[in-house]
Amino acid sequence: MKLNKNIAWTVDGKIINKAKYNEAMKKITTATFNEEGSLNHEWYVAEDQESIHIYERYQDSDAALAHLNVWSQFAALFLEGATMDTFNVYGNVTPELKSAVAGATSIMSRYGGFVK
Repeated sequence: MKLNKNIAWTVDGKIINKAKYNEAMKKITTATFNEEGSLNHEWYVAEDQESIHIYERYQDSDAALAHLNVWSQFAALFLEGATMDTFNVYGNVTPELKSAVAGATSIMSRYGGFVK
């Protein structure tokens, strides 16, 4: 079966300032759309309009590392708008990416499955 080198992560938290959150979402999404190797960048909000879930997926560890450079430009703005309660990373990360996401709640290496 075929596997891939994709790296994904999820962020869960709560909106604490909707205007700042919306501004951060717009800026980060626009910048990420233009990144080579960015595959998914999806922002969700629960029915309470406060709980958030963000799903991101990158072609490989290099693309994920490149995104972290973009993220660093907007991190302060994002954290003015929302909490970041969990940050889970999925995929077989390189040592460089593992170091860059050292604050993650968890890093989950691929254990099985397939890609079509």
